[in-house]
Amino acid sequence: MKHLKIRFEGGEELSATLLEESAPLTCKAIWDSLPFQSTVTQSRWSGREINLRYDNDSYPIKENQTIYTSKGEVCYWRDWGWEGDSPPSQAIAIYYGAELARSNKGNELVNVFAQIHFNHFTILNKIGERVWLKGAEKVCFKRS
Repeated sequence: MKHLKIRFEGGEELSATLLEESAPLTCKAIWDSLPFQSTVTQSRWSGREINLRYDNDSYPIKENQTIYTSKGEVCYWRDWGWEGDSPPSQAIAIYYGAELARSNKGNELVNVFAQIHFNHFTILNKIGERVWLKGAEKVCFKRS
């Protein structure tokens, strides 16, 4: 099993297990792009979700998709209906509560590719609420 470490500007670190059996291509794309840094923000549409822009030249196919996310799930999103000359938008979302994956267009399918370890849920709540109330912060994803 492969694991991620997700370190936040506030000093906390979360561990997550990749769901390679359920989302192998998404896991491979994410794993191969590690380490990377970004800025995490509160979702405007999905409630208890923090997300970050994800730039990668690999665009995983739809796999292990849902609109019904659970606490601790780490998901990959892109504009699945994209058609055009520029690359589609991509994002990674971390849910700190059960929510519907949504955007200004309505419900949005996401690939669930990792699960935050259960013993980190209290830290996850703290991070989610801090980002919601205080704003964006830096985040770093790396291999564990």
